[in-house]
Amino acid sequence: MKRQLTFIILSLFLLAGCTKEELVPTEIKVKMESVTGSRARFTVAPSNSRAYYSYALVSQYDEDFNAPTLEICYNEIKRMEESLPYFDEYGTFEDIFCYQGNRQLTMRMLSSNAEFKIIVFQINPKTHEVIGEPVVRGFHTKPVPQRDLHFQVDFVADEMHITPSNNDFTYFWQIGETEKIYKSYGSISNYLYEVVGLYQEYGFIDYFYYQGPCVWYLSLEDNMKDGTQYFLVIQGCEEGEFTTPITIVKFIYHPNNVEVVEVIEGSEWQS
Repeated sequence: MKRQLTFIILSLFLLAGCTKEELVPTEIKVKMESVTGSRARFTVAPSNSRAYYSYALVSQYDEDFNAPTLEICYNEIKRMEESLPYFDEYGTFEDIFCYQGNRQLTMRMLSSNAEFKIIVFQINPKTHEVIGEPVVRGFHTKPVPQRDLHFQVDFVADEMHITPSNNDFTYFWQIGETEKIYKSYGSISNYLYEVVGLYQEYGFIDYFYYQGPCVWYLSLEDNMKDGTQYFLVIQGCEEGEFTTPITIVKFIYHPNNVEVVEVIEGSEWQS
C-alpha cells in the first residue's frame, strides 16, 4: 500500500510538472516563407514543444491595426471565446484555437497590396491569458491586377461554350456538384480558391489556364449524373491570383440538354 501511495504522489508531481512546463514563457521563432497577392505562409517554431500558442492576423483596414500588441491579442482571444459555441462539437478551446510544436501557418484570401501583421503569442489554454511577449511579423501583399473581363456561357447539346470579352487575358474555370461543394467548402468561392491554390502550390496552374473562347464536352467530366445540379465557376486568373469578380453558372445536367438554373456575376451571395 505504501508503494502504491508513493507511486500516486510521484505521478501527481510529474503531472503537475508537465502542466507547469506548458505555462513557462518560451521563445517562439516566426519565419516568413512566402507572400503573394492573397496568401502568406509562415513557419512557427517554439523552443518548448509543450507550450500552447495561437495567433492574430490584422490588416491596415482593421480598426485595431495600430493598437498595442497585447490589446490585439486579447481582442483575438475574445473573438475566439465568442465563436467557441459554434465549434464546441469539434473539441475544447485548445483543440480548436491553439497549437503546439512546430507548425506552418498559411493565411488565405488576403487583400492585395495591403499591410498586414501576424502576431504569434503563447497562451494559457485554460485561463486564456497571454504568456510572455508576443512575436510580431509585418508583411505587405503583392498587387494583383484587376482586368475588365467578362464571360458569356452557352450550352449546346453536350457542349459548353465559354466566350471571354477579351482574348488577351487568362482565366480559370471549374465544374463541380453544387450540393457536395457547399457541404465540403461552405461556398463555391472557397472551393475555387482552394483548387487554384493547390494547383499553384504544386506547379500545375499553367496547365489549367484558358485564353480566348473555350469549348468543352460535358461528357468528358467524371460522374455527370442526369438530373443533378452542377455549377460552372469562372474567374480571370494570373499567377494563381484572381483578376476578375466571380462568375457562377448553376445548371441541371441532362445528356444533350442542359437546364440553366441561375447565373451569378460578381458575388456569390448577391441573390
